[in-house]
Amino acid sequence: MDTGGVYTISQSPFTIHHSKLIHRAIIPAAGYGTRMFPVTRAVRKELFPIVDQDGLVKPAIQIIVEEAVASGIEEICVVVAPGGDQVFRDYFSGLSGALRSAIRDKPALEEAADQLALLEKRMTYVTQHPQDGYGDAVLCAQAWADGAPVLIMLGDHVYLSGESRRCARQLLEAFTQQQAPVSGVIQKPATDLHLFGTISGTLRTGAKHLYTVNRIVEKPDIPYARTHLRIDGLPEDTYLCWFGLHAMTPDIFDCLTELKTRGLKDDGEIQFTRAQAMLATQRPYYALEIYGDHYDIGVPDGYVRTVQAFAGENSK
Repeated sequence: MDTGGVYTISQSPFTIHHSKLIHRAIIPAAGYGTRMFPVTRAVRKELFPIVDQDGLVKPAIQIIVEEAVASGIEEICVVVAPGGDQVFRDYFSGLSGALRSAIRDKPALEEAADQLALLEKRMTYVTQHPQDGYGDAVLCAQAWADGAPVLIMLGDHVYLSGESRRCARQLLEAFTQQQAPVSGVIQKPATDLHLFGTISGTLRTGAKHLYTVNRIVEKPDIPYARTHLRIDGLPEDTYLCWFGLHAMTPDIFDCLTELKTRGLKDDGEIQFTRAQAMLATQRPYYALEIYGDHYDIGVPDGYVRTVQAFAGENSK
């Protein structure tokens, strides 16, 4: 396979700074949504409707933001294309006039409207221009992050936890314990590897479901994975792939800046995966197997699967 997407980890000495918690999240949402064309000409994929577990119909972006807030995040930065912030500002703004009057005496809807206004106070928007990949989108939020560790989410992924803690909460707690970068991973069959970044790693002694990352490969082919990405203890032809949640120390921005400065791109874009691999050469980097599942609303079958999964949760 093309080794341009294969990143093997060889660590350099590092320094652990004082303990920090993560209170800020970055959500890239600047893509064109071409995989869901033509509907994305009318509706951004981040606004696709889902019946949430509380029975309310919400756009995906609200479910993502609520996942973050319920997990302890206090401030959220949404990275948008030029002019792309307005549709989100309009949605999260408080209600007034005729619409507010229409839901009067409907407590559940009034509460939902008030919740939107509360979420809006936590949100900031920064612009990505030109659009130069997922890694570049994250880098656009560097000034906003202001040297703090951050939770990196995806604008087209939602999550359902398999336990009482939210998926993002599981990851943030691991970050707090390790004080090092931690990415969420999930077991995937070999037939799905063309869709995901994949790792190899070593299970940490005494740490359940936490791995030290040894190698990162963006969408590997099956023969390569069978040779280089097998992890002891996993079922045959099963691998650990990115979940879509990353708890990052602030030096991830240094890695992204270096990629941008040196013009190091994969498939014509600045890839977050390459920056992660670079960071892992500089300090310990961990992967946490999340107890739950993730759903990609940015592809047709993924959106169908999302709606079905949330419907199943609502029927319990």
